[in-house]
Amino acid sequence: MNDPATAPASAQHPFNPRLVAGMIAAGIVTFAALMLLIAYGGGVGSGRDGRAHALSVSAVGFAGLVDLAGRFRTVQLVREDADLEGNNLLVVALEERSRPESVRQLLARREDRPTLIILPKWTTLPDPARPDWVRGVTPGAGDSAENLLPGAPDVMVTLERSQPTYVPGEGLLAGMSVPVARSPQTIEGDNVRPLASLPGGGKQGRGSLIAQLGDQPHYVVADPDLLNNHGLRNPEVARAALALIDRLNWGEANGVDFDLTVNGLGAAGSMSMLRLAFEPPFLAMTLALVAAALLAGLHGAFRFGPVRRTERAIAFGKAALVENSAGLVRMAERETKLGGAYADVVRHEVARAVHAPPSLDAGDLDRRLDRLGPRGEPGFSELAAHLAVARDRTRLMTAARALFRWKKAIIR
Repeated sequence: MNDPATAPASAQHPFNPRLVAGMIAAGIVTFAALMLLIAYGGGVGSGRDGRAHALSVSAVGFAGLVDLAGRFRTVQLVREDADLEGNNLLVVALEERSRPESVRQLLARREDRPTLIILPKWTTLPDPARPDWVRGVTPGAGDSAENLLPGAPDVMVTLERSQPTYVPGEGLLAGMSVPVARSPQTIEGDNVRPLASLPGGGKQGRGSLIAQLGDQPHYVVADPDLLNNHGLRNPEVARAALALIDRLNWGEANGVDFDLTVNGLGAAGSMSMLRLAFEPPFLAMTLALVAAALLAGLHGAFRFGPVRRTERAIAFGKAALVENSAGLVRMAERETKLGGAYADVVRHEVARAVHAPPSLDAGDLDRRLDRLGPRGEPGFSELAAHLAVARDRTRLMTAARALFRWKKAIIR
């Protein structure tokens, strides 16, 4: 049998240490990337879900407007609340699922800053063949905008077919022609200042396609077909959309921002317990735990001290055989039964050493051995008797040591 301690290094280390280290490093990087993807996945998705927001490529989405504006202006997708306070025109696409408190907070942060709000209009169903497309069902989603905007304005859809193709702009939009979609949606109210009105629209006969909310530079496009992907198929509508953005944007502004926070696609919309671990102030604790894990891994990867040899299950030599036999006797709890046998071994060993006649019987041999010991000390017979009557390990060892000393006194 080969000793493992003398085996070649290749047998003790079947794997290349560099390969193992590379696999561990790759696993750590992959796990970290997975955790980041899970934590921030809601904020970095494509947004192609058929909804009406700036990332959607469906008919009711506004990805086309983002692409169109990006050809002529600097475009930014706003995912963080801190970016809502820029001076560029902010385009906000509302949905039926939008929360009124989110809209009010956004308008409060955008005080005295140009903001364009696009109202919802179409109630849609997802397209089973294309998850990023929708199937239009009916207009009417704009009713929810009455609760989304401050002042609770009236929003209604005009279903009459005999509508003008264009309506003239007013005020800030003076001199501009605004296209009119089929079944246009209008808005009116006490806090609504018309910028492009539809004759005969609304309850008062003057509903607005585009309007301003109060005295703030907050504007509303009541009919999203003027800006969504479906409407931008018409070149006239696309030109009007660019002209509208330029009119509503400030002169010193250098771009157009598109909000995603109201649609739940911003950073706050994807916040989770896992993401909190990667955000201040919890980021410091996460880095400390990662550092502690790396130090623990390094501590376990490198050996300190000499290599400990692997011991054989069964050792070589007589000493090992005796030790194993003694271990079996101890396990069987039979030590006290071996006192007489040890006395017989000592008897025969001393008899050979003193050349006692082999014809002597046990009694004569014991009497002969009793005369050999030192005077005044117990003889062989007495010591052997102590071994025979010993019933516990302590007495057995005491009697065995006494008999061993007697033997050493005779055999020098």
